[in-house]
Parts: sequence; C-alpha cells; structure tokens
Amino acid sequence: MSKQQPPVDGYCEQCGFNYDTGDLQGTVTLLIRQAADCAMALTKAAAGPDASVVRLRPEPEVWSAIEYACHVRDVLEVQRLRIAQCLAEDRPVYAPMDRTGRVKQQKYEDQDPAEVAAALMRFAREFGAAARVLQPQQLGKLGLYNYPVRAPRTLGWIIRHTAHEIQHHRHDITEILAKLEPPIVPKPRPVEEEEVEEEVAD
Repeated sequence: MSKQQPPVDGYCEQCGFNYDTGDLQGTVTLLIRQAADCAMALTKAAAGPDASVVRLRPEPEVWSAIEYACHVRDVLEVQRLRIAQCLAEDRPVYAPMDRTGRVKQQKYEDQDPAEVAAALMRFAREFGAAARVLQPQQLGKLGLYNYPVRAPRTLGWIIRHTAHEIQHHRHDITEILAKLEPPIVPKPRPVEEEEVEEEVAD
C-alpha cells in the first residue's frame, strides 16, 4: 500500500476522484469500468515478456500490482456484504476487513493473475447490481464504519468510497506497471560483414 493515505471525502488530488460529484448510477458505471481497467492491466502485464512484473514491489512498503488487484477484489466483495448488512440491520457496525493482514494471510503475491482478474470483475458486477437498486432512503441509512477512523457513514458514502478505492488503485496499478515494465524496443538488426564489404565495394 502507498505511503500517503487517500482522502475519504472531497477531492482526491492523487487519482482525481471527487466524493461531491456524480449520481449513483454514474458512480457505479465508473466503478465497473475502472475495475475492468484494473483486471485488464494485470492480465496484460502477466502475459507480457516478464510475467513476474506483477509481483514486484516498486518500493518495500508499496504493494505490487497483484497485491493491489487482490485488494480491489476483496474490497468489492466486502463492500457488497456491507450493503446487505446495512439493509438487514437497524444499526450496522461493520467489522474491519484487515486490509494489511490479508496481504500475508491470503498470500496475495502468490495468487494467479488470471484468477484474480476474473474474481475482481465478478465482484464488481455483483457490487454494481446491489448498489444500483438502492433507493434514496436506503442510501441515507447510517452504519458505523472503521476506516480510516471509526465514524458513522451513510450507505451512499460507502458506494462512493468503494468507487474511490477502485479508481485510486487503478491509478496505483497502472503507475506501478509503467515504472516496472521494461519498454519493448526492437533490437537493431546486426550488420553482416558481407553487407559492409558490398557497401565499400560500391
């Protein structure tokens, strides 16, 4: 995970997400599209000339592309379950997802990129389906959220926060891969000695 924690309200200068703009349907559409970008970036890099690039950390304290993708997948699953919990309980208290503990417990760095990408997209669609049908009164319902500080949050905020998580980590994944992936530059064709001799003769 990156050193600087992104904001949870207002405008994020790092990835450009704004909590104060966009309607529910537009936010969900954006989330699904950017989840697809995360999955595509991961699978494309894993299928490239050096598949190990998805497992490399650019710095010891910054996650690799596969670790970020696993985190995005798990965020989408956890947040969908939180939507269901909020609708089912009068005063929901959301259990922490232990984002840092999961990295080692579930061995993110060893997971298969194709499987991670497929699960990420499945959970994005399931989250989108659960979020799209929420009514205004449901979106205003409060629950006790634990990250980054313990505070009451509306279900509408949870939708936006999830969209921010995906957009922010899409930015992280593409930025990390751009730094680590070797540029594909065709090697110059070696000049044969015979060709050189012919040129001299001409």
